[in-house]
Amino acid sequence: MSNLDCVVLGYYEAPLDKSFETAEAMQKVSGGLRHLKANTLPFNGRRVRYPELINAAISRATGRPSRLHVANLPNLGAHYLASFLLRRNLAAEVVNFVNFDQERLEDLLAEKPRAVAITTTFYFESHPVRHLVELVREHSPETKIVVGGPHIFHVCSDYAPQAQDRLFAFMGADIYVFDSQGELTLSRVCSELGQPNPDLSTVPNLIYSHDNKTFHRTVRQPENNSLDENAVDWRVFNPDQLLPTVQTRTARSCAYKCAFCRYPVIAGDLNLTSLDVLRAELDYLKDIGVQQVLFIDDTFNIPRGRFKDLCRMMIRENYGFKWYSYFRCGNADDESFDLAAESGCTGVFLGIESGDQAILKAMNKGAYVHKYSYGLEKLRSKGIASYASFIIGFPGETEESARNTMEFIDSVRPTFYCLEAYFHDKKVPVAQRAEELGLQGQAYSWRHNSMDWRQAADLVEEGYHTITGSTICPLYSFDLWSLAYMTGLGLSRQQLTDFVRSASKILVRALSDEKVDAADHLDRLAQAFRGSDQVLSRLAS
Repeated sequence: MSNLDCVVLGYYEAPLDKSFETAEAMQKVSGGLRHLKANTLPFNGRRVRYPELINAAISRATGRPSRLHVANLPNLGAHYLASFLLRRNLAAEVVNFVNFDQERLEDLLAEKPRAVAITTTFYFESHPVRHLVELVREHSPETKIVVGGPHIFHVCSDYAPQAQDRLFAFMGADIYVFDSQGELTLSRVCSELGQPNPDLSTVPNLIYSHDNKTFHRTVRQPENNSLDENAVDWRVFNPDQLLPTVQTRTARSCAYKCAFCRYPVIAGDLNLTSLDVLRAELDYLKDIGVQQVLFIDDTFNIPRGRFKDLCRMMIRENYGFKWYSYFRCGNADDESFDLAAESGCTGVFLGIESGDQAILKAMNKGAYVHKYSYGLEKLRSKGIASYASFIIGFPGETEESARNTMEFIDSVRPTFYCLEAYFHDKKVPVAQRAEELGLQGQAYSWRHNSMDWRQAADLVEEGYHTITGSTICPLYSFDLWSLAYMTGLGLSRQQLTDFVRSASKILVRALSDEKVDAADHLDRLAQAFRGSDQVLSRLAS
């Protein structure tokens, strides 16, 4: 029997072909295809995400291959699960980014581990899971495959058991974890698999099958795991694999209840890590040479008093980190901005969503346009990069309110911005008002009393054509974490801004169905990276 209890898989980036194939088949009834096109660029006759184009540009500038990708950052979910298992005397290993680390995965599968765990934090559908299952089966048929995370939770919450079973049969794994957290359930599964005659029926929160046809369900016992007791123990991982940038979290869930978001409903009440536990974690990260920290809390500066204490602690301990986070301008006073800058804040993600006050009220954002304007000015004055995301088409949206958002972006000038057509999840709070709002459909196929998905997609493209005060940065292709990852490796913010600005011009032309290919403009794109030969040579290698 193997001594390895579990291999935890980090992110897998699925090829775009299947997504485009599905979206193209539905383009008359859904905005999915237009969403994909707004997040990719034509390159050598196919659509690619920004990282592939950045690597091509760096290769053109250096004459050497480049393999940069934000998923090379230590995957927090995978490292958290492995740390959780190791604390319970279970042997666990991480494969951080499956696309780049497949050789390591194959080596670990050669050890015939008892289990492989797949987390679905970044998957919105089942094809990536199916691919990973097939990959594991190819190299270690005996290994039990466990799948959990948001996608599985949504499948179990949103579909009847018969429909769930069809989706599970398509994915092809052995065990599915039905819980919004799931780490305790995974540890129980791994412990049970280590027994001479494992009996999964004794483990709560499971759907499992022995033949991928008949599925068994165990009792539900929702988890409530302590953040303090289960903070990632970075000491159990190779320090060289953590440098120079690490992601961590100091909270679970969100204090707000936005009408388009189901996360707080799933995750429960806001739960916070104590500053003593966080200090010990940051002490270790500083000691091993980490230079940048990405705080992935849903909103890092809430509660305000705790945020200020956290900043003061980072200043007092003289960590010297550059840090990035999600941030809420409406919860920040002048002292908050001052402390953030002094403690090393380098960039923030702002989920602004609308520049129209009536729509912000409809979204239950608890936010005000003037607060965003003031906050963006303060961030700019402190030299802090801002990435602002906006939604077009939320129920109640009109062409007038959408153009108010476009004018707002132009006037407040975030460093980067992204416009996205509204995606409707039938489980979000606003869905309870569907009859009142005339809200029908789901995902990128919807309509309500004042707009439908086609109008929203048109307005997104109009915004990308007309907004000049900020730089387009597609959320699902190149976001704030991408900026942090690449600046951590030595590229400058200006270089990346220049690249994104040049790429966005190609993106806008492609949205108009103009025949354009980024390959024809690669010299111009590469120009953004010239002049840093030493950094580029290191990155390319």
